[in-house]
Amino acid sequence: MINNKYKFKVKKDHFFLHKNIAKIYIKRSYTNIFITLCDLNNKVIICKSSGSSIETKNKRRKKIAQTVEKIILFLKKTFKLYNINSIILILKMKVKSHIYTLINKIKYYGINIISISSKRSIAHN
Repeated sequence: MINNKYKFKVKKDHFFLHKNIAKIYIKRSYTNIFITLCDLNNKVIICKSSGSSIETKNKRRKKIAQTVEKIILFLKKTFKLYNINSIILILKMKVKSHIYTLINKIKYYGINIISISSKRSIAHN
């Protein structure tokens, strides 16, 4: 019997990655941080949260900026798999230390940031 303890990611062909550019959405809720990697048509390639990247279920540990580093470690494999060289960063939160940590890690792995934009919702009243 073969033990399948190693899982390999398979590259899917239905994503639209023109010139190896992708989008990253980052959203911070009250107890979690969500980072979503999408293609140019906003089709989700992979979505990671701080709850899925660390072992603890402590709310304070899931909210700190260092969890972004652990999430980017998971996304690094996807960057290599799809040969993503450039990123469009879209924020759905206020600019805090999470954003600075994310930008530093993306630059560390040699990925270019094309643009940074904000898509925060505005209250209707």
